[in-house]
Amino acid sequence: MNATQEKISKRALELFNLKGIEYVGMRELAADLGMRIGNLTYYFPTKDDLVFSISKAYTESNSKIHSDSPVKSLYDFLYKNKLLFENGLKYQCLLLSMVHLMEQNSLIAANYQGNVMQNRMSGLVRDIELLEENKYLKFSCEDDKLLIISSNSLQSRFWLSEAVLTESRSNLARQLTHYLRMKAHLFRPYASKKGIEDINRFVVELTA
Repeated sequence: MNATQEKISKRALELFNLKGIEYVGMRELAADLGMRIGNLTYYFPTKDDLVFSISKAYTESNSKIHSDSPVKSLYDFLYKNKLLFENGLKYQCLLLSMVHLMEQNSLIAANYQGNVMQNRMSGLVRDIELLEENKYLKFSCEDDKLLIISSNSLQSRFWLSEAVLTESRSNLARQLTHYLRMKAHLFRPYASKKGIEDINRFVVELTA
């Protein structure tokens, strides 16, 4: 991506976060940037292309968080999720419009269904199994493990939508802390003694 494309993407993300992806058109974006619409579409022929480019940047930044944050303890897992939640806040327009984008943007749908969803789920399963092996978690049956995996996956994808429905966007930073605390406590029934210690440490740091 060249400097002009980065400038366009950055401003588009700001406007999408402010107004919603569905409510910002290419002509409005071009006018905001002081560009002719033809110049804008030279770099991004359609709005779908622009949104897909932003979604790829989001996916790549999430992938970097995963690669830079190996999980060895329950605290590591929770802290990595904090970084992912904060990154989601930067790209909140994508999370808030996920269902619409999956239905309307074939580029995003193909990429998500073909790569992103599978990689995210396999990574989550691997993390939970590692925490079990390292004796931070203990499950009495396979269904309990599946429940934790599913609950974490759903919360990570949709916490932002619930936060916006519950309160205004102006309180999203505070809501982020609330949902991270909720995520931590989801593990409490399955946590060992050292797992409980990690949960308590994480929650204390959240409220510090």
